[in-house]
Amino acid sequence: MLLLLKAPPSVINQQQRQAAENVILTFRKSKSPFEVCQFLLENSKSDYVLFQAASTIKEAMIREWMILSPEQISSMRSFLLKFVTQNPGLSNYVREQTLQTVAVIYKRGTLEDKATGREALLQDVSQLIASGNTSMQMTACSMLTALLNEYSGNAKTSAIGLSWQFHNDCKKSFESHDLKQVFQFALQVLHQLVSSLDTISREVSSLLGRILGISEQVLCWDFVFSTHIL
Repeated sequence: MLLLLKAPPSVINQQQRQAAENVILTFRKSKSPFEVCQFLLENSKSDYVLFQAASTIKEAMIREWMILSPEQISSMRSFLLKFVTQNPGLSNYVREQTLQTVAVIYKRGTLEDKATGREALLQDVSQLIASGNTSMQMTACSMLTALLNEYSGNAKTSAIGLSWQFHNDCKKSFESHDLKQVFQFALQVLHQLVSSLDTISREVSSLLGRILGISEQVLCWDFVFSTHIL
């Protein structure tokens, strides 16, 4: 199937390519595909397959949210973040898509009372930052950026089939409870970098750029509340 999708036009015809794409689309709409997707993430070496697995989880979590237990939601969030941290060699687009899925799970539970382990996500981010490991801190930056994008209400926000009022209420909640902590995380990493800048490697330079980008995004935040919290 993957070979058909990636094959040049001289090898397969349009009908064969369309049939392969339809199989992928059908899989992404299948009921409770979580175990299959987890298996693919744990075993596949194909970036395309990994990206599709992460995308399928995101869509299925949104589609089946109301029938998922808090334990299932928390477990999936933890699995995805662990998958990224344990595979530092992931392609950028696979890592970003996986963390966007985590951010969507986090946002979807913003206004609900059931305990889905949302508070654990920022604790995990805090541990990644405190590790002092540049790769782990880059993962933390990607996670923070995904959260900012999901809550900002801009063009990078995922369409999850809920009302404008839902998105607006989520944004208000994020501003009140999480945005300041995101900024504090950015300042924490920035302080660590400035305190140890004897030489700047390519990795540290990239991390610095990500941190400055997060800081700018927070400082330029379009607040719903008239009274800013920063």
